[in-house]
Amino acid sequence: MGPSLLSPRRRVVITGLGVVAPNGIGKDAFWDAIIEGRSGVDWITSFDTSDIYCKIGGEVKDFDAADFMPAKKAHRTGRFSSFAVAAARLAMEDADLDPGTLDPYKSGAVFGTTMAGLGNIGDDIYHHLERHGVKGLDPLSPSQVSAHASTANVFIELGMKGPNSTTGAGCVASIDAVASCANALRSGQAQVMIAGASEACLSLVGMSVLCAQKVMTHHNDPPQEASRPYDNTRDGLVLSEGGGAVVLETAEHAMDRGARIYAEVMGYGSTTEAYHLLLANPGGEELACAFRRALLAGKVASDEIDYISAHGISNRQYDIAETKAVKMVLGRRAYSVPMSSIKSSAGQPFAPGGAWQLASACMSIQTGMIPPTINYRVPDPECDLDYVPNYARRARVDTAMINSHSVGGTHGCLIIRRFE
Repeated sequence: MGPSLLSPRRRVVITGLGVVAPNGIGKDAFWDAIIEGRSGVDWITSFDTSDIYCKIGGEVKDFDAADFMPAKKAHRTGRFSSFAVAAARLAMEDADLDPGTLDPYKSGAVFGTTMAGLGNIGDDIYHHLERHGVKGLDPLSPSQVSAHASTANVFIELGMKGPNSTTGAGCVASIDAVASCANALRSGQAQVMIAGASEACLSLVGMSVLCAQKVMTHHNDPPQEASRPYDNTRDGLVLSEGGGAVVLETAEHAMDRGARIYAEVMGYGSTTEAYHLLLANPGGEELACAFRRALLAGKVASDEIDYISAHGISNRQYDIAETKAVKMVLGRRAYSVPMSSIKSSAGQPFAPGGAWQLASACMSIQTGMIPPTINYRVPDPECDLDYVPNYARRARVDTAMINSHSVGGTHGCLIIRRFE
């Protein structure tokens, strides 16, 4: 169908990518690791895993919040908020934007999370109460636990005062945030928006509740081979942590300042299964509907999709549902469209996963490289598409779909395209 016919004032483009992940901090380090198939999963060292069966995860080990905010403030800020601020700053730097030069009321952000401050802040509060009682409890702790803390900290650190919100849509949060930011830009409420998400639930509390749900992998050794989407030996997810963000602008604003444009945001679709809080419906009909809605919203034909950045978290039911949904929408062409999961090497971070996928898809459009699904060894008869197994592939990508699925059955599909 070719390029969008919308006015540059209503077209929304991506101009900056910010990633804080276990296999790379910053767009370039992250992309190199993803393309080379280098896993960020390892033995957990930040807390004692003796009482839980899963002892591995994607820890962000070389992260210092003081690199992105004043040291005194960094010490009191929740880890998930620090990840959000870092990802936002990295995205703005990548977009070559100085927040101080922008109209603060025309600059905004939407960030998402699943478990908010349940990670390190929740653990810290629990341990303090257990050892010392209420006395000496940090009065800012309740505010830092809040899901909105990450968005609020981004605004405080970047000096923005425009449209803002927080989404708690779990793993769909990142691309849901992109859709909200795009709406703010198209309506004229903003010229620049940051969409992203962050998570720091790789903690004793976070891991314990997930192990209680039996959703984690039992493949502890070697850690780097535990996350194996679509492989017939997969047995659960590998939890990771971090943050991700993208800078969105109107095409007019981006072109006026001569910005590098990674891709254009075309369409977004969302549905839910109305099935179960934890289990995924393996039928795939609801995801297929979200896919079709994204195509319709973006005025994109199904035969224009060149690549699918899949949710792919090594959950048996969902990997099957995702495969079936793609077949429902693309028909026989599904077998010739590459679909890969970067969570095979980055782990499953919940909310920021969609931002990582979006950053990766933008880089695929820019570089002509498709990242692999690593650890794919034993084919599953019910997962029989082209998952780009184990090695990156060179291919021209003009139009890509990013797919996310959240606990509770929510699906989100975002379509981006090379900007013309």
